[in-house]
Amino acid sequence: MIATSTRRVAIVGIDGAGKSSVMARLRELAPAGDGSFASMTCPDFHNTRNVPLTELSEQLKAFSVGCDEISSLEMKATAMYLQMTLFGPVERHFVQTWSPDVLVFERHPLIELLVYGPLYVALARPDWNGHDRQNEIAAVLERHRPGTFADILAWQRSESTRLGSSPDIWDLLSEIADLVRRDVTASVPGFAARFRTTLPDAVLWLDAPPEQAAARCAERSGDGPTEAHETAERLAALRDGYLRVRDTLAAAFPEVGFHRIDTGDGVDIEESVRACVTEGKLLG
Repeated sequence: MIATSTRRVAIVGIDGAGKSSVMARLRELAPAGDGSFASMTCPDFHNTRNVPLTELSEQLKAFSVGCDEISSLEMKATAMYLQMTLFGPVERHFVQTWSPDVLVFERHPLIELLVYGPLYVALARPDWNGHDRQNEIAAVLERHRPGTFADILAWQRSESTRLGSSPDIWDLLSEIADLVRRDVTASVPGFAARFRTTLPDAVLWLDAPPEQAAARCAERSGDGPTEAHETAERLAALRDGYLRVRDTLAAAFPEVGFHRIDTGDGVDIEESVRACVTEGKLLG
């Protein structure tokens, strides 16, 4: 990440906590046309206007959805990681092209890896071999667009050359798990190199009770399937992860402000948005 005067703020929280709603309201409130405020969606970067790598982002999203279709948590974790590898180039585009006063992220890879790290450690079993199901996921991705899996493999090879790591896409789980197991003062710089970014200046944690968040996820999905982690029990475990990250940042990276924003059912969204504006110093 290049040096910048742009204030970088991450909005994070479990699924169903209200991140998309808060981001949409912040965009509405931002001054029109003066370039002081910018925002980007992560990891679905293709949902952000005028950014690079949108086609690859769509392909990696298809990879993530395809892993749900074939019920492979290991491949899903790999896909989620690869989606995050686009973060640095997209962030750099905003900073260098638009130079906003404030850049707000919906999620941030360094925060999310600290939260989801234990999952990667649990999935990185010595007996798992992604090559056993590679043809299966490749066939699913062919339905998205012919050549999609080949493009994803090419991206991974490019990343491995840059990092000096294994070009085998199925080695990623073990590499991530090895980094997670390190002390946070070593793991964060390691992931920062992979994602080509640094910790944000501030983190706004949208916090809703897991049972309420799970109900919102179910309502949002309608008759379609919910993601595997969108149960109250699993969302509660992820919420505990954000609590752990709050304490970790306070101890190891105190320069990063971490602010809890209540987004439970009893709180009006306008109140939550005002708290984000105030705590994140977002709109001047």
